[in-house]
Amino acid sequence: MVRIYLQEIGQYPLLKPDEEIAYARQVQQMIAIEQSKNELIQQLDREPTMTELANAVEKTETQIRAALHLGQKAKQKMVTANLRLVVSVAKKYQNRNLEFLDLIQEGAIGLQRGIEKFDPNRGYKLSTYAYWWIRQEITRAIAEQSRTIRLPVHITEILTKIKKVQRESFQKLGRHATAEEIASALNISTDKLREYLTASRTAISLNKQVGDEKETELGEILASDAASPEKLLSQELLSQDVAKFLEPLTPIQR
Repeated sequence: MVRIYLQEIGQYPLLKPDEEIAYARQVQQMIAIEQSKNELIQQLDREPTMTELANAVEKTETQIRAALHLGQKAKQKMVTANLRLVVSVAKKYQNRNLEFLDLIQEGAIGLQRGIEKFDPNRGYKLSTYAYWWIRQEITRAIAEQSRTIRLPVHITEILTKIKKVQRESFQKLGRHATAEEIASALNISTDKLREYLTASRTAISLNKQVGDEKETELGEILASDAASPEKLLSQELLSQDVAKFLEPLTPIQR
């Protein structure tokens, strides 16, 4: 099943830069019309007629139909041309309690959202921008799955203390603490310690390390107040610009 899917998406050609820009602008026009329609629905408390919509966006009905048709076609072409990117990101999150095809499906949803919000005038490629939306949708799905099996708060607190003892012991002794040493530090029995550790292994926690290098905690990525892909991307591009600016400077000048 997966092999067939990968073969199918491999048949879609990648977009040239000028095609990407042209399609993105068509999608923007479609989105603008849809937003105007939604605003009219709020104002009128009903579905607007085509004439009302045409007056609101200052276009003819024929132009509206053409823009919506072209926008949908453009969006579809942008999606199919970037499904390889979805697969690439999904591969980084395999074995996270979701099937690979489910990861791809969630990533494709993120790709569509990214395409709808992509602004070709900002100066970066769609793949750079869409990556954040794909990643966010995949990690969100993993988190939703993870929330079905959560540890009680008191066990989480004990596990945090266990990690602290392990860390401090390694710093002082240059080795990992034994079960007896950890139990003694926490004033619990070794049997109780094993119960807590067993619970941590069988439960799926948002402390799970995710990503290629296992450098990020899942909960960190998907906190309810997490930065939007636009903000994350802006920060990334700003960091790149600063790095380029500092590159020719001497350490003293920096």
